[in-house]
Amino acid sequence: MKNTVTINKNTLFRKIYSKGTSYVNKYLAVYVLPSRDGVSRLGITVSKKLGCAVIRNRARRLIRESYRINEENISGGYNIVVVARKMVVGTDFHHVNSALIHLLKKHSVWTDNNE
Repeated sequence: MKNTVTINKNTLFRKIYSKGTSYVNKYLAVYVLPSRDGVSRLGITVSKKLGCAVIRNRARRLIRESYRINEENISGGYNIVVVARKMVVGTDFHHVNSALIHLLKKHSVWTDNNE
């Protein structure tokens, strides 16, 4: 995540939730809002309803790693918030990775640089 800034401010999370577009699958929900300054930002949220801190941190790590590996294929200049859903608990990296790629393609943020 060398080119991406993490989102820490609650006001920015709320702005992305209210003004951004969202798509959902059984593992993740992704909200995307184009940024005005051209900087890419990523925010990850995991609810306490998913489980204890160990489970929530694992979900965060899976999402962050999936984003890091695919960062070169993601268009710049977007604010992206990824929300973990209940099915992410107990799943492996490959399911989370394919779910994130699927949702980013639906948002038209994904660009295939490898092909």
